[in-house]
Amino acid sequence: MVSESAREKELFGAHALRLSSSSSSYDPIRNAIGDAQVVLIGDGSHGTYEFYAHRANLTQRLIEEKGFTAIAVEADWPDAFRINRYIHGGALSNGTKIKNARDSLAGFERSDMSKVPGNEVMPPFINYLKQHNERILKETKNPSKTVSFYGMDLYSLHRSAQQVLEYLERVDPGGGQGGSETDCHREVIETLKNLSVNRHKIIEHQLGKDAKAHPHEEQFVAEMNALVVKDAEEYYRTMMTEDVLSWNLRDEHFARTVAGVAQFLAPSDSGPGRAKIVVWAHNSHIGDARATDMGRRRGEITIGQRCREIFGDDKVFNIGFLTNRGTGSLLNAHGMSPPIDGSIEAIFDKWADMDTFIITHEIVTDDKGGTKKVKVSEELSECVLPPALERPLDTVANGDETASSIARTTSVSLA
Repeated sequence: MVSESAREKELFGAHALRLSSSSSSYDPIRNAIGDAQVVLIGDGSHGTYEFYAHRANLTQRLIEEKGFTAIAVEADWPDAFRINRYIHGGALSNGTKIKNARDSLAGFERSDMSKVPGNEVMPPFINYLKQHNERILKETKNPSKTVSFYGMDLYSLHRSAQQVLEYLERVDPGGGQGGSETDCHREVIETLKNLSVNRHKIIEHQLGKDAKAHPHEEQFVAEMNALVVKDAEEYYRTMMTEDVLSWNLRDEHFARTVAGVAQFLAPSDSGPGRAKIVVWAHNSHIGDARATDMGRRRGEITIGQRCREIFGDDKVFNIGFLTNRGTGSLLNAHGMSPPIDGSIEAIFDKWADMDTFIITHEIVTDDKGGTKKVKVSEELSECVLPPALERPLDTVANGDETASSIARTTSVSLA
């Protein structure tokens, strides 16, 4: 009789694949993604070089080979939209030029997102997006085929409120005057309703003025900033006393932003928008909460769950990056603690001797063009996907130590 450990080793050996920066290394993941509309790529720690590098490489493949046209990241809307303006021409709404890729990262103010500008993966990736858009416009003359970059977080309460009022001042001079800060926030929340109701009227007015900015996009940006203010107000009211509710408000905002982007870029009269979107966030957000204690016992939701509910389970693919050891700027001198027994990291630590990934599901297309998500192996899923622990690290790997200290990056396609 084969022991459980021996069977686990056999299954791991049969399905584990080497992960490297070589383009061909990502082929199995690309193939498994199939015709997914939303691909969520998670990291076990924010700012870690390897996670960012693999995520950027995979995203580039999805853009080039599968027609993805949007990236939504766990960052504030104003911060990320500065990158979006840069890759679409390099100017702010007031006409000020953004000098280069690093300058496009200058908007990141929040402490946890301040890790992004310092990560050496981001500037070249942003330059790639800009060059890709320039090439696509030259070849197709079709802006809808270019790629956009958005933030889906809600922490930018004050900056988003200010940007909405500045937009109102441009389209309706004198109409965006707020009094106290509280009045300002109330005005912005009320504005969210008015922006939606009067969308066509405002856009036609802007077109009549021959506005420099694209009125449809500027209107959308104002609406999304107003949504940030509305959701952030509620989030901050609940975060100190109702942690489950505040978590759910934030992840629901993530999902509403992704759905809003999909509808803006590729509108649909029925169902969600049709744009293909890559989502970057922490593993704790991109997984499906319904398969975890956080969902079953605590009643928490995640953007991974909500995307499946909005777009359909067979149109959503999840990828999570983990690691089993290393050092980071927020870790103590001893580095990371060993993997917890029973965790996914422990399984990889036991059987992998190099950077490794396993694909548990794939999305296949039938003869009629329909998509369906199927398990690669029932036994593999039972081995890797039973209730397992995972450490939600939130740290930055030191750049000069990354290659040696984060020795094994594990990727699990938990689609």
